[in-house]
Parts: sequence; C-alpha cells; structure tokens
Amino acid sequence: MQIPPPTPRQMYWNRVLLNTFWMAFIVYLASQLYVYLSMRGHQPELSDNPYLIRHIWIPDAILFALLLILESVHKYKPLLSEFSIILGSHLCGIVFILNLSSEYHVKPLIMLLPLLVSMIYLRENYLRASSVICLIYIIMLFLNTSITDYTLRIQNIIITLILAGTSLAGFGVIARGKDLMRSLENSVKSEQELRIQNIIMDRLSKIDPLTDLYNHKTFHEYLGWLIDHQESNPFPMQLAVIDIDNFKKVNDEYGHWVGDIVLRQVAAVMLQHIDSDDFAARYGGEEFVIILTAKTLEDSKRIMEKILMGIASLPISEMDNKSVTVSIGMHEYNGGDSKSSIFQQADDALYEAKKSGKNKIITL
Repeated sequence: MQIPPPTPRQMYWNRVLLNTFWMAFIVYLASQLYVYLSMRGHQPELSDNPYLIRHIWIPDAILFALLLILESVHKYKPLLSEFSIILGSHLCGIVFILNLSSEYHVKPLIMLLPLLVSMIYLRENYLRASSVICLIYIIMLFLNTSITDYTLRIQNIIITLILAGTSLAGFGVIARGKDLMRSLENSVKSEQELRIQNIIMDRLSKIDPLTDLYNHKTFHEYLGWLIDHQESNPFPMQLAVIDIDNFKKVNDEYGHWVGDIVLRQVAAVMLQHIDSDDFAARYGGEEFVIILTAKTLEDSKRIMEKILMGIASLPISEMDNKSVTVSIGMHEYNGGDSKSSIFQQADDALYEAKKSGKNKIITL
C-alpha cells in the first residue's frame, strides 16, 4: 500500500515543530552559557574546560546534529518527517535529562515534550508509544530512588501523576479533535452538496430539459442584457427565429415521441454550427431563437444557411429516414431597437419565410 504524500497542512505543522525545536535548542544553549559564565571564579569545578566540553559542547553538538538530521528528513524525505519529529522529540528529551544535574528533581517533566508533540499530530499510536516510553522511564526512576528518601519518592509520584494526567488528557484531546474534524468534514460535505444542488437547480431554471438549449426565460434575460450593453459598447448583433416546418404533421403521423427526437436533433445541428459567443434557446414548442454577436450580417447569414441545409439533409431514422425543414427569420439590431421590436422584426421575417414557401431564410 502506497503512503499518500503529506498534505500542505501536515508540512506546515512539521515546520512549526521543527522551528520550536530550534528555539528550544537556542534557549537551552543560552542558559548553559549563562550558568557557565556566572560560575566562573566562584565554582572552579563548574567552569573548567572538561566541564565545558562534557556538559555543554558535547550535548549541544548532539542536539545540533539531531536537528540537522530532522531538517534533512523534512526536506528530502517528507513522508518520514512526522515520524522523525516524534522520534527526535524523545531523543532531545533524553539528551536534556542526561545532561542535567541529579539535583534538578523536576527534570523528568522534560518527558512532557514527546507527549505534547504526539498530541499536536492527533495520532493515538504516537501518544501510546510516548506514554509507554514515559512509563519505562518512571519505573527506572523509582528503581534508582532510595527507599528511605521519602521526599524524592513523593516528588517522583507527583511527576508520575503529571505525566499520566497529561497522557490521559492527550487521548481526550485527540478524541475530541477527531470528533471536531469529522463534524467539520460533514459540514463541508453538506455545504458542497448544497452548492451542487444550487448549481443543478440554477441550471434547471435556465436550460430546456429536452433539447439542452437555453429556455424562453433565459433568452429574454440575455437579450435584454445585450441591448443594455450596446449603449456603452456597440457591437454587431443579429437575432434569428427558427420554426420547424409542418411539425404538427410529424407529431400526428409518427407520434409525439418522434417529435421530441426531431426537436433534439434540430437543436444539435444548431449547436454544431454556431460559435462559442452565440446563444441558442428553445423559445417554445417547435420554435427556436439564436442570437449571433460580433459578426457581420453576411457572416451570420452564412451560419444560418449551414443550419438550414444541415437540418434539411439530416435523415431521421424514426421517420423512415425522412428529414424535416425549417424556416428562419432574421433581423440585425440597430441602435433604435428595443427587446420587443428586435424580436418582432425577426418574427415578422419568419412569417414571410413561412408564407413564401418555407425552408428558407428571410431578413428584415
């Protein structure tokens, strides 16, 4: 099974933890140097070169090398970065503990570091492993404590309770975090489903379900918008109104289901020939409209002629391979046309095409 690459958010938190480790290292080094400089002349045994090498340079060199390794893993092996940071938090804690004097009885609390890092990742397996390591360390702590040293034993018991409480709280935080993530995922999913439903409903309100063209309402909205836009930015525009000839005869002779097939195929021919900046809609029944923009009248006529011939030459198997024809009325917009007048002019041209023999284009 291939491990998925870390997400940007995982990489972000890996970077945050590495930066935290660097800050902790700098603070630790600064505190060591402060203690060393403060003790020079007062406690010679704490300021000689062997002490400086053994308790400052060696542990700090180990920590520095460990951080460099974590940085390399983060950069070149991002799949292992998370695990390496967890392991590195344990190793850093061990180095801190081993280097601190036994007089600092609270040094076991440094083991809180891997517990907190595990909690940040919201991984129960990491926290479980860190808790087991803490338990082993506590057992060793008790074994190395004198039976008669009751004060130290009480301190160790308190430290044990703190580590155990942190571990239990960590499992609670992880459980709560996962619950919140599930709630967020469900909320996002519901929002996405609602958005998809809105898109579908918006499409259904604009599209004719039979032909997949725009509907009557959308046509009027778009035509009105284009005319309003003409005032500030004039451009060529023509309106074509198309009607299938003798469509009632098709329904009567072959049935309405064949009539639906004819409507879909006529719409398909229209979409095949118009450009991406043109607009086609089913106006109602067997009537269609096409808005052609950014073209001369002659170019638009050529497009409509291709549609006219394409429909006439298209055999329909459900009609014994016969074809249908269409009549087309066109009108080119001029600055004085309103939405109703441009449609009326194109509709009058369609009437002339019907009256003068059908299967033709008339322009007014």
